[in-house]
Amino acid sequence: MPPWVARPCHVLRAPPCAIAVLPRVQRPPRCARDCARRSYAQDSKQDDTTLKLSTSNSAIIIPSSVVDTQPEDLVAHIEPVDRRRLSRDRFAVFFVTPTFAPWLLDDETFLHKALRRAYKHIIAREKLPYARIHALCAVVDKLPTPSPITNIEALQNGAPQRTRQPPVLETGHEGMAYTTLRFSDSVSSSSPIADDKAAISFISSADWEPNGYFGDTLRLPVANTVFQTGLPTTMTFSTWEKGKGAKDLTLKSKQSITHHGIKIHPGGSTTQCVTALAIPLVPLTMPRRVDASMGNILRRVIDAGGKSVTASEELEQVVPQYFTCRGEPSQAASVWALVIPKETLSPVLQKTRRMLGRLRVEGVSGPSLTQKELWEALWQRDPPLWNDLVPTALAAGARLHRVLSGGGGWGKKAGLLSLDPVATTERFGPSVMQGDTDLFDGPGDLSAALQQVAHDGDSIQFFISPTTTQAEAGELNASTESAMPWGWELGTIPSTADALPMGSSQHDVSKSNEVFVFRDCFGALTEGGMTLDRRFKLESGDSFSRIGSTIVDVPFSRFSAVNLASGEEGPEEDVGGPEENM
Repeated sequence: MPPWVARPCHVLRAPPCAIAVLPRVQRPPRCARDCARRSYAQDSKQDDTTLKLSTSNSAIIIPSSVVDTQPEDLVAHIEPVDRRRLSRDRFAVFFVTPTFAPWLLDDETFLHKALRRAYKHIIAREKLPYARIHALCAVVDKLPTPSPITNIEALQNGAPQRTRQPPVLETGHEGMAYTTLRFSDSVSSSSPIADDKAAISFISSADWEPNGYFGDTLRLPVANTVFQTGLPTTMTFSTWEKGKGAKDLTLKSKQSITHHGIKIHPGGSTTQCVTALAIPLVPLTMPRRVDASMGNILRRVIDAGGKSVTASEELEQVVPQYFTCRGEPSQAASVWALVIPKETLSPVLQKTRRMLGRLRVEGVSGPSLTQKELWEALWQRDPPLWNDLVPTALAAGARLHRVLSGGGGWGKKAGLLSLDPVATTERFGPSVMQGDTDLFDGPGDLSAALQQVAHDGDSIQFFISPTTTQAEAGELNASTESAMPWGWELGTIPSTADALPMGSSQHDVSKSNEVFVFRDCFGALTEGGMTLDRRFKLESGDSFSRIGSTIVDVPFSRFSAVNLASGEEGPEEDVGGPEENM
């Protein structure tokens, strides 16, 4: 029995926070399915010469050592909100990592100081009649270091390129990240969520395309903070006010929450969002049509010769071949299954064949390669042949599932595969919140009945995330402002649940007290899984319907986004938000 199926516990299983909502509703009409085929890697649609990067006041702040780091050491690097945006940017978001989680227990320790720094120009205006500021604070697992955009002209091809460059050497850093946004970019959740399912949703505004309106939501679990704060998770939303003549901000209200939404795209005709999704997977097999399944159990598939075989038969053969051709000993490995609807199968087949054909053209093992040799050449690549096969399939309605266990057995249980189950919720009704928030209905009720993983006509393709022998990521570069970064970086990292808490280089007492500041970017990394929701509506007045949802829990996956604005747009433009200073 191959090692990945020897015992269910040998297969690395997604942590509980990764088993989030994976709604499976009735498939939408064909027009909606056809419209769903919009890549997560979205390029600029306008003439790039008229566009410029549109950034918020944000930064990721990483100390070289967390030992003896004080709140003031990081707060000092917060950039005050520009005076021209004071009437609009009244929503501040602060992410800290678990080492600094205790800072959030007392507002005077961190938050009040951070708000004073960010809104110093409001506090300085004593004659200002009234001002209200809202703050979201959360503890996340780690912070990313942003990837640079070399030049805006290259952004036309930058998004697809980014999908083929997963940051497989970055496990994240301890520190603090902040951003100041419009109040309308804050989206409150309308229903309570269990503490152990706490998450933040990043919501894109509805983008119009010839077939209708699309909206994507990415949900990121927050960190477990039981050992830092005594709470399962730590996330708060507070409101601060400054009265006329006052010389400081005063706390008006504060509540602990388990879910909140943040809009990452300002919307409007003069702005657009360029996004990219990188998932470090390479295929192990071609897609195979599902012949029999029940719930989250796959029983049989149709093999390359058209014969019905047990679901694990091909996988049990190729996993040992994968390790053998790479010169690695057999070991426990995580495998993912891409469930592909019939209408999405053709492009997935073409992309897989194109990957193997590329190796034939490159002549990796000679001019005439057998199919087996092509697969082995693909698996042997170092660095791996990263690709956009899975992100493209997900955008077209496919779903990604981790293989939990299977293989071996006898009788009726022989050759079964157990996939990460699908939970669903019926909470698709109209939103009670303002704006584009029918894109946002929260994580939902995870106690809902499990649904079928695969349906009639679906195919399944297996993937693995290979390791690379490239050198580990080096020290942080002190030149952190040499290039414009992607404005939003959200991703996954391997679990550190069993790692020594002092194992990170940032816990080295001999490190200097240097602080690295990455301006114009914001984000977080999770040890769980990101949930991707895609919604669609035909007309602007319609409500959104969910057309696809999946969990991406592959370590080192990364969602990147940057906002572009037309050349004539400037900071004076009214971008919305409350006019509370009147």
